[in-house]
Amino acid sequence: MQKWLYCPVCKNNLIRKQSVFVCKKCGWRHYNNPVPSVAGFITNSNDEILLIKRGAEPEKGKWALPSGFIEPNETPEQAVLRELKEETGLNGIIKKMLGVYVEPTRIYGDVLLIGYEIEITGGKTKPGSDTTEVRFFSKNKLPGIPFLSHRAIIRQGINNQTDHHTYVEVLKSKITEAIITDTILFYKGSMGIDAKIMELAHIKPGEKVQVLNYDNGERLETYVIPEKPSSRKFILYGPASLKGKKGQKLCILSYAFTVQQEAELFKPRIVILDTKNRVKTVKS
Repeated sequence: MQKWLYCPVCKNNLIRKQSVFVCKKCGWRHYNNPVPSVAGFITNSNDEILLIKRGAEPEKGKWALPSGFIEPNETPEQAVLRELKEETGLNGIIKKMLGVYVEPTRIYGDVLLIGYEIEITGGKTKPGSDTTEVRFFSKNKLPGIPFLSHRAIIRQGINNQTDHHTYVEVLKSKITEAIITDTILFYKGSMGIDAKIMELAHIKPGEKVQVLNYDNGERLETYVIPEKPSSRKFILYGPASLKGKKGQKLCILSYAFTVQQEAELFKPRIVILDTKNRVKTVKS
C-alpha cells in the first residue's frame, strides 16, 4: 500500500486530517480507501469446498479460498475467474454474488472483498504461482482459515446451498388393505388407527394422512389419533365417517419432503394387513 508524503499534484507537504491526507496548498486529498479484491466459493459434486494453500504472504502456508486483487480495467467478475484459473487451474462461471466484506490486514490495510459462488466448467486442479496446494475439503473437516472474510463467505455459501435445495414430496408411510371397524359421526374429524400398526408404519399421532377407500373411491385428508395397541381398530370419526362404511377397505398414506437429489434413495415404510387387520407384511 503506497504511503504518500508529498502531494502528487503540486509536490507540497501533506497534512493528516483524521483518516485523510490533505495538501495544504492545492487541497488534493488522499483517501485511505479499502483495496478491492475478490474470492471464490466453489464446491464439487460431493459438496466439498475448494481451498488453496497460500504460497505468499499474508498468511503464507495457510489455507484460504482462491482470491486476489482486482487489476486495472478489470471487473470483479473477470477478476475472480482469473484468480481461480491462476491459483487452481480450473475454469468456471459465476452463479451469484455471496456478499461484500471488509477485513483489516497488516500489509495492505483494509481490504474490500467481494465473494462469489462459482461453478466449475473445466480444467484440472493444479497449484499456481501463488499457491502450493489445491484441495477439496469436507464442510465438516475444514482446516484453519485465517481470514475472517473468507470464513464469512464459506458460511454464506453453505447457507445458500442449504436454503436453495429443491424439495419434493414423497411417500413416507403406507397402510394398505385396512378394514374399517367403526364409523362415528359425532366426533371431531380424524382417523383412528391401532397404535401398534401406526408405530410399524412410522406414523405419529396428529400426523396428516390421505385416506383412500377402495370400495367407493372416496378420498380424504385428515389427521391420525391412536387407538388401543393391538386392537386392530380403524375408525373413521366425524365428517370422515361419511366417506366409508364398516367392513370397507382403506389405503392410508402419509408423505414427507426430501431434497430432490435424495428422492430416489428414499424408501417408504409399507404395512400390508390381512382381512382381520393383522399385520401380514412390513416393507421398507
